[in-house]
Amino acid sequence: MLIAQVTDPHVSLPGTILFGGYDPARALTAVLTRLARLDPRPDLVFLTGDLTENGRPEEYAHFLRLLDGFDLPMAAIPGNHDRRDAFAAAFRDSPVLIGGDPAPGLQLGLDLPPALILGLDTLGLEGDPAGALPEERLAWLARRLEAAEGRPALVFMHHPPILTGIAAMDIWRLADPAPLEALLRRHPNVLRVACGHVHRAVEAGFAGTICGVCPSVAWAVPLFEPAIRAPVVRQCPAFQLHALTPSGLVTHTEFLRDFDDRLPRAPRSD
Repeated sequence: MLIAQVTDPHVSLPGTILFGGYDPARALTAVLTRLARLDPRPDLVFLTGDLTENGRPEEYAHFLRLLDGFDLPMAAIPGNHDRRDAFAAAFRDSPVLIGGDPAPGLQLGLDLPPALILGLDTLGLEGDPAGALPEERLAWLARRLEAAEGRPALVFMHHPPILTGIAAMDIWRLADPAPLEALLRRHPNVLRVACGHVHRAVEAGFAGTICGVCPSVAWAVPLFEPAIRAPVVRQCPAFQLHALTPSGLVTHTEFLRDFDDRLPRAPRSD
């Protein structure tokens, strides 16, 4: 089993350039092209949130147009830049699998033998960058893990439950991670908690398993620096591959080092 994790592309309207020069359409297309050329190809591409910059219907429409021509199986959960209603409306009849009920949250459970793939909706209040897992979403996770009866499971979510040491992002992590930690400690079959949001590759122990943050398609946040000093730093688009092998779960991080994110220069008039 091979799952690709892609996170935080921040797709905006066609032609929009973000973050001091970041081109979300070019970067996401480059990542999808690389994934489509892998051998073996991923059994699933899991998108862990912030698919759009502002959660507008027009942005989701542009996001879906960027997927045209890629026959990769995909699933998605929202991030804090997404808006749940627009997210659900855009993907409901699309090739991208999402959770079924926006009321408790767009939780997503997939059987991908030999593993169970669980996606959590950690969106809090509309426009709030911090994450939340209310009681009903934790209850959903508990039911799915109990029904798994010890099968290997991976949990995907946008907001990490760990402190990364990057203060500007830690204030926007999952609020009150203790109930999630207690739940996961009762289920040692959870091999990894795979997150996005931080725009950096981070790993830490959590609840008796590994919590990992996938680096983003978009540019990175500064390492251990106040965000006000440098809101983002240039980074090649990246993704992770989670491979379930006979010896356990193995995760690889891939940066598209040949990607040129420099904007084309205007032609000289002389």
